[in-house]
Amino acid sequence: MALMDAATPTTTTAPLKRNALGRVCTPRAQREALLDEFERSGLPAARFAKAAGINYQTFATWVQRRRHAGGQYEHARLRKSSAVRLVEVAVPAAVSMPHPAMCTATALELLLPGGARLLLHDARQAELAAHLLRHLNSTASPAC
Repeated sequence: MALMDAATPTTTTAPLKRNALGRVCTPRAQREALLDEFERSGLPAARFAKAAGINYQTFATWVQRRRHAGGQYEHARLRKSSAVRLVEVAVPAAVSMPHPAMCTATALELLLPGGARLLLHDARQAELAAHLLRHLNSTASPAC
């Protein structure tokens, strides 16, 4: 299907099949052609769906399914599924630690899934940070 202009996608005039709920059934080939045309058009999904006469929620579902099938959400899925793990680390005695008075800007930085950062400037913050991480880990939504 070729786009006649940037605002109006082309559609075929074949008879519309409907399911038991009265919803229009769009053949896979036609859906794929519309999605190809959408990607070429550069239009926002809502505007394209309206111009094509497709319910926006239906069209958004088509787009999302295609992106999932193409692996475009893989990075997000991996980031979501990576659970926070707490580990205890023992610093060997051979490692010389600077005296706290000599360090003006020491901090422990924790990089969390999703890109969040947690800075600990004092050892007393560790317990609060551990509580926060346990809470985040217990409320993390399972990956799809």
